[in-house]
Formats: sequence, C-alpha cells, structure tokens
Amino acid sequence: MRGHDLRRGGAKFSIKRFRRDEEGSLVIFGLFCFVMMLILAGVAVDLMRFEERRTVLQNTIDRASLAAADLQQTLDPKAVVRDYFVKAGLTPPADADIDVRQGSNGEFRTVEVTTAEEMPTWFMRMVGVQELGTPAHSMAEESVGQIEISLVLDVSGSMNSNSRLTNLKPAAKSFVDQIFDSTQEGKVSISIIPYSTQVALSDDLIGYFNVTNEQTISNCIEFEDDMGDFDTPAVSFGSGSGSRVYQRNGHFDPFYSASLPRMTNCPTDSDREIMAFSGDRSALKNYIDNLSASGNTSIDIGMKWGAALLDPSMQDVVDDLIDHDKVDDDFSGRPYAWSEGDTLKIIVLMTDGANTTEYRLRDDYDHGTSRLERNAAYGSDSTSLDQYSLWDATKKQYYIFAIDQWRNEPWGNSTYTTTSCSKKWGCTTTTSNDYGYSGSPQSVPMSWQAVWEKMSIYYFSDNIIYGAYRDRGMRNQYRPASVRDPEMTTYIYSTKDTRTLDICSAAKSASSRLRIYTIAFEAPSDGQTLLEACQNAGYYEVEGLDINDAFDGIVNSINKLRLTH
Repeated sequence: MRGHDLRRGGAKFSIKRFRRDEEGSLVIFGLFCFVMMLILAGVAVDLMRFEERRTVLQNTIDRASLAAADLQQTLDPKAVVRDYFVKAGLTPPADADIDVRQGSNGEFRTVEVTTAEEMPTWFMRMVGVQELGTPAHSMAEESVGQIEISLVLDVSGSMNSNSRLTNLKPAAKSFVDQIFDSTQEGKVSISIIPYSTQVALSDDLIGYFNVTNEQTISNCIEFEDDMGDFDTPAVSFGSGSGSRVYQRNGHFDPFYSASLPRMTNCPTDSDREIMAFSGDRSALKNYIDNLSASGNTSIDIGMKWGAALLDPSMQDVVDDLIDHDKVDDDFSGRPYAWSEGDTLKIIVLMTDGANTTEYRLRDDYDHGTSRLERNAAYGSDSTSLDQYSLWDATKKQYYIFAIDQWRNEPWGNSTYTTTSCSKKWGCTTTTSNDYGYSGSPQSVPMSWQAVWEKMSIYYFSDNIIYGAYRDRGMRNQYRPASVRDPEMTTYIYSTKDTRTLDICSAAKSASSRLRIYTIAFEAPSDGQTLLEACQNAGYYEVEGLDINDAFDGIVNSINKLRLTH
C-alpha cells in the first residue's frame, strides 16, 4: 500500500514538474512560425505566379488587339484575337468581349478586348483563397491619319454655258459627302477656292496679310513673279519693318461699259470668297450650292491659293481663327508640315477653260488724285456724264462735259457763257451759273479709287476720254487689254500658263505626299494640256454629267491612298 502511495505521489510530482518546466517551449513556437513562414512563402509564390499570368495575359491581349486593328489585316478581327489567345495557351474571350468598330471604307478600325483568367492557388488555399482573378483590357486603333483638301473650282463666266455650273454643284457636293462618309470626325478639313479673274478673300482672312490700302471694298491680292510668289506654296505675314507687303488688287470693272460698275475684277459677293479650313459638311455643301459664275479665268491664282491653304505658313492664321471661333478646334496646328507622315494633302483643280487675261491697275491709276473732278450738286447716286470735269495737264484746262467746252475752272465752280445767233437779231451772249453754283464751289477732286467706284474702265475710255478729245486712237489706247493702256497691266494666257506650271511644280516639290488631281470639264485643248501637266495623281477629261465620274474617281483614289499612306 505504501508503495502504491509512493508511485502516486511521484506521478503528481512529475506532472507538476513538467508543468513548471520551461525547457523546449520555443520548439513549439518555432513550429508555429515555421508553418506561417511556409504560408507566407507560398503566398509569395502564388503572387508571382499571378503576376506572371497577368503579364502573359496583358501582353497577349495587347498583341491581339494591335494585330486585329491592323488595316492591312484581311482576316476577321475577332478570329485574330482568339487565335492569339489559343497560341498563348489562354482561354479565348467570348465574342461579346471583343468589340470591333471600323469605317465603311476601311479608313479606320478600333478593336477593344476585355477578358479575365482565373488562376488556382497552391498555397493561398490554405487560408481560404482558392483562386486569383487576372482581368485584362486593351484597345487598339489604326486609322489613315489627317486629310487636308483644297477644292479649287473655276467659276468664270463660261461656267454659265452648257449647264456646267449646274452640273458641277451636285458632283462637288457628292465629293464632300463621300469624303466625310469615309473619314472619322475631326480628321478632314476642306477649303474651297472659287476662282475667276481673281480670288477673293473674306474680311477675316485678308486681315492677317500685310496689304496696301488703296481701297477696302474688295479683298484680292496680286501675286508677283519677281517676288517668287509662284515658286513656293507659302505666303507671308507680318506688319513689321521688312515684312512682305502685298499689293491689293484694285476695285474696278474692266468688262462692261456701264457708268456704274457691273462686274469688278475682284468680286465682293460672299459666295465668291475662299471658304477656308471647314469640317462642316452642311456648310460646305450650302456654299457650293450658292456659287455663281462670272469673269475671266486665272488658273494660276486659283492654284496658288489652293497650295497656300495646305502650306504650314498658314498655321498661325488657323490657330487664331480657332481662338475666334471661326474654325473648329480639331484643326489646331493645320496645315501640318509637309513632312508630316500622318497627313495626306490633296488639291483638286477644275477648269472648263484655259487661262485668259488678268487686269491690274498701274500705280498712277490705282491711288492718288485722278484727272476728274465731280460737281457735288448732282448727288452721290447720279450717273450723269455732265457732272464731271476732265483735267488736261498740257492744256492746263478742264473739259466740261455739260457744256462741251475747255475752260480754266471745273464744272460747278464758276459761270459760263453761251452765244446764240439769228439772222434777224444777230448774236447774243448769255452768262449763266454752272449747275449748282451760287458763289460757292461745288466741284470736288476725285481719287482714282472714287473714279472706279463710279464708272467702268470702258466708260472712262469711251465716254470720258473720247468725249473730251474725239480721238478714236486715244479711246482705244485706254480700253482694257490695249498694250499701250496707261491705266492697266494686262497679263495674257502665256504668262499665266507659265505661272500655273511654276506653282504646280513648287507644290509637288514641297512634299512627295501631296496629290494633285485635275479635271478638264469641257475645256479646250490648251486647258487640257495645262491641267494634265499640273497633276501628279490623276487627270480627268469629262463632259456634261460625267463630271460626277471624275469626282467619284478622285474619292476612290484618295481612299486607296489613305490605306497605303
């Protein structure tokens, strides 16, 4: 019994001793730490596996979307995406997760892919995480870039013949529609340059040029051979010393013989002004609808402006027009540099004729005091020849049209005498006041610009000059196109043909990316030859409604260029 008690006491003692003994406790703690370290290391392994899987997935989806968006890719874009995933050992995304958007003419393609991979974990499942999701998203787009177009349209008087202008309008509007239909919004700008004897600018546009100020009624610029204007598509700006000053074309009528001008060399109607840098198809089509035709043909000036509106020298003008809400914000930085590889520049040049004559006033007849004075008593709207007096510096006298006399004072500043004779009463002399004269002079000197606002060149030659001198030779000398005309310089077709070829060559030399299309619309052989020499992308010789085919062909050619540009 005693032995049993001793054993029981020894056991209790052993238990108490074990309970009090602290030796080996770190082993247990170490085991727990070891397990935690294994878990943490496992988490790191799972995370590395996850990152590797995510990287593979993202790289695959990026490559797949880029390949599918390639405009040269002929396979179905969704099939291309799925094929990339299969070859990478990944589960292809569903069709609904692949979004493909593309232009109707293949001018752009956007591919957007969204997918996710579920990666089973190895170690993280020990803490309840069975898998990790690896979402991925990619969007790729390829497009043909920016397009700048100058539409240079002949609106000379001959366009009124044979329904040419009528046939041109729907063809040009269809061209605009097709270009916009095949181009992303904000990527195409079109300038329309209507030309005849001259090319008119809007008040906004001419305000950027440093021009002479003989008149401010019409806005045409005279480009000069000796200034190299036809040797470059660029134009100059600035008002500082040394800056180029352009001669403003005079406001005069070289066409009709009416007292009041009927058709001026530089048109003033808004439908004859350049429409620059527009991305508004409706505005462009309305503008085309409102075109009217009159005047001679200056292909050289039209082509110069067509090239200038594609030249980067106009960039500051465009940016300022944007600041004043005259041009869309999308066109900031246009016209882009000729070397810009993402930009396609197009000129479409159309004529129904050939270069004819262009008129420019000589300095002595462009500004300053003229030889005419006008009797203000007649009223500002009078068209009577009697209101004028013509000064002759050699005679040092005025010719008075109202009384058919040469005298020392202009009409309206003095009195005049008339003598009447009869067999019965003999001769009597009567002194009368000039019309409107009652002691105060009524005659006012006229500037040359004021003269051309009141009469045409033909009226001046046939009524003023011939009326005073009765000399047909002198009258003919003052008529337009006379080689001895003291009033005007006349540029004939040969000079203008050379200018046209010069500016065509200069534009083509500026960039190999520029494409010039030309349309000879019922044009004579001289015009056909000139336009064929100017083009480098396509020449169309058409009649009647076939002008639609010309514009359609140009659109198709442009679309092909855009896909290979």
